[in-house]
Amino acid sequence: MSSFSIQEAQDLAAFAAQTTARLALAQARLSANQGETLTEQRWVEFAAARVNDAVLSVEAALSQARLLPEFAGARKVKSETLSSAWADAVESVFDAIVANVSANGPLIEALFPHQRFAALRRPGSAAHTFWLEFERRSESAYVKRLCSDPAYAFLPPLLEAAKASEQRLREAAQPRPLPEADALNLRAQVSDAAAVLELALRQARSLCEAAFAATPEVVAELGLDAKLKRRAPRAEPAKVSAN
Repeated sequence: MSSFSIQEAQDLAAFAAQTTARLALAQARLSANQGETLTEQRWVEFAAARVNDAVLSVEAALSQARLLPEFAGARKVKSETLSSAWADAVESVFDAIVANVSANGPLIEALFPHQRFAALRRPGSAAHTFWLEFERRSESAYVKRLCSDPAYAFLPPLLEAAKASEQRLREAAQPRPLPEADALNLRAQVSDAAAVLELALRQARSLCEAAFAATPEVVAELGLDAKLKRRAPRAEPAKVSAN
């Protein structure tokens, strides 16, 4: 059985998604051709179902493996997205106070003495300091008293949304350490699922060739003969001699 890296498994899942779309076209072509039998249609339907199931298995394995170092780039992108969402949540609190109360009243002063919102969209110490200060101020007796006032019913859910958004950002920015044994197991699960998907894709090609045996040009026309070219393995860095 072939071994697949995380990146190769991702490539294979993306390729399989394209194949699923092509198989749908093949099913439509067979259904429209009254000369074809139900047997050929069932071959292609089975191929599509098998590929789809295998894709779902790969995606599930990749999702479970998201704490691996291979996903550091994806986590960085996600962290940037969550930073933006957190900034939006905090600014929503400010905007709601301005709209419902005042732009320069005591509540704004209590929560936002320094309105440096631009810093929130850049993960780092400035954003962390802003949050600690905002969290401390939102827990003050004055803010808590207003939160229990029906006239300020808009405030508690917005503060809670900001807190939940910051928590998601913190979890993404500081993933828990992954023991090496767990990392090896996750990589193995991804590789095994990808190997099953590769087999399903090969079987799908064979079934389509059989289904369109009378019109083999359709297989190429629909791209059902396409094969994914695997990435070339990275060369190991040359070792420098101690001599």
